[in-house]
Amino acid sequence: MFRMVLLIALMAGISAQANSDNVIPYRENVEMKVGQSVIVNGFRGDCGKRPKNVDPKRTRATKLGVLSIGKWGVTKSRHCGGLTPAVEVIFTAKKKGRETFEVFHANVNVVVK
Repeated sequence: MFRMVLLIALMAGISAQANSDNVIPYRENVEMKVGQSVIVNGFRGDCGKRPKNVDPKRTRATKLGVLSIGKWGVTKSRHCGGLTPAVEVIFTAKKKGRETFEVFHANVNVVVK
């Protein structure tokens, strides 16, 4: 019984860290239409740890749209030397144009048609 509880607790801890089935991409260049949403990057914390203070309701306006938080997963990090827990950063286009913005030290170039 104790082993079963320990195994379940360990498995729960692993799944709480990150969903390795959801590899979050970094997209430097994005072309989309008004109303569309796309994952542009992943927000990571310290290597191997989830980022702290992630508020899923928080958004950030840009010239052409809005950035919001998506699902948990992992992202490839050169700094960390591989996959590390992260949360999706999603851009939703609100109007047409071209824009470049920074998402966690990486530039994202967006064209909205």
